[in-house]
Amino acid sequence: MSKIKPITTKVPTVSSPKIEDYVDKYRLCVKKTAANILELADVVSSACRDLSKLDFNLFRNAIGADKSKDSYIKKLKVIGGKIARFNEISDKLPPNYTTLYALSQLDDDTFTQVLHDELITPAMTSITLASYAYRSTKNVPRAILNFKNLSVTEQSIAFTEIQSVCNKFNIDVKSNFQFALTNKNPILNHSTMTLIEDIKVKNHLETV
Repeated sequence: MSKIKPITTKVPTVSSPKIEDYVDKYRLCVKKTAANILELADVVSSACRDLSKLDFNLFRNAIGADKSKDSYIKKLKVIGGKIARFNEISDKLPPNYTTLYALSQLDDDTFTQVLHDELITPAMTSITLASYAYRSTKNVPRAILNFKNLSVTEQSIAFTEIQSVCNKFNIDVKSNFQFALTNKNPILNHSTMTLIEDIKVKNHLETV
């Protein structure tokens, strides 16, 4: 892997003992916050693995993380799957789940490069990892799904099923499938979802 120039954050020097005392207290709170995020991620990730889909949804509702919090739950699940890489650097982690999610998404080689560049600090943000994230994901296989041979109803059902699979395996989905991504999307009830078993899907899959 070629060297990537890191974005560093300059930390000002503190000379006053009184200020330093508050700085130490603040840093301790930051460390505890990062550790708490990892604990939350571990719980959510474990629940996702151990519970049925129905029970996991009940778990989500019980903790106040219904479908409106899909992004938050997804990020915690990804972080939970990569907790091992954070064990030895717990004192350096940022207290932000979005930044920890960005670190979790890096492949092992890129994450090692980030460590080597001493980029991981409590003050870092996900923006700091922009060039590394591109390096980590540019060779990831992509696929195009063509829904042109499906009716509108079949498209809606198929897309809902695809989203479910992608959520299960933490696959990022980028789509211009407008009606399925807006509030205008008709809500599919259980009886509608069962129709998926009777639909002959004719979409074409092309790898890019």
